[in-house]
Amino acid sequence: MGFSKQGGEISAERANASLAALGLIKDGMIIGLGSGSTVKLFIRLLAEKVKKEDIELYIVSSSFDTSLFAASLGLVEVPLYQFTPDLSVDGADVVFPDKSLIKGGGGCLLREKLVDYYAREYVIIVDHGKLRPSFEGELSIPVEVHPLAYNHVEKEISRIYGARVGLRLLSEKKVGPVITDNGGFLIDVVLEWGEDLGILEEKMKTIPGVLETGIFSVKKPSKIFVGYPEGVRVLA
Repeated sequence: MGFSKQGGEISAERANASLAALGLIKDGMIIGLGSGSTVKLFIRLLAEKVKKEDIELYIVSSSFDTSLFAASLGLVEVPLYQFTPDLSVDGADVVFPDKSLIKGGGGCLLREKLVDYYAREYVIIVDHGKLRPSFEGELSIPVEVHPLAYNHVEKEISRIYGARVGLRLLSEKKVGPVITDNGGFLIDVVLEWGEDLGILEEKMKTIPGVLETGIFSVKKPSKIFVGYPEGVRVLA
């Protein structure tokens, strides 16, 4: 597998992580799929494995983007409300030492959390640049909110946490706010925390109008495959 010079090292790291996670796939599985560029690489490898080994499996998707891409490669999707994924494979924006995550930079956090949390097991694939040594410093957290309440949610989060909060806007081809696959708005929250992220995940979701946060800490992944140029490190 070749890579362009620009971003080539990161692409190689993500490929190494994806290939390691691919080793968990077995015939007959239902596979949950996250969203984002790293997961797209995994999906491409998964489709190749299905064709090469003539295995049967089905996918549960976390976004329209993932559904369309997987379908273009011949993978067959089934709904989460009818099937439980045996394994979900997803990416992450930030990985902390206790395996807490910040996800959802692409705006798919609610569906990603549904697929990952309801899967029997979920794993994360990332390049090593996503690792963060501690909770110290600023955290940037995407939050999906109901459109009717976004302004009130912004004010509440700012008041409670002293956070900088802003509505995510589109800048090309469409004016106005980013609309998620669920019809929600996205707000980006920047704050100082320094404690267990599970507390923040649960507390923030008590604010009326918050549909989901990008903090994944209540249920943590069973494994995190961290790609490096020379191979993979597994955090378990």
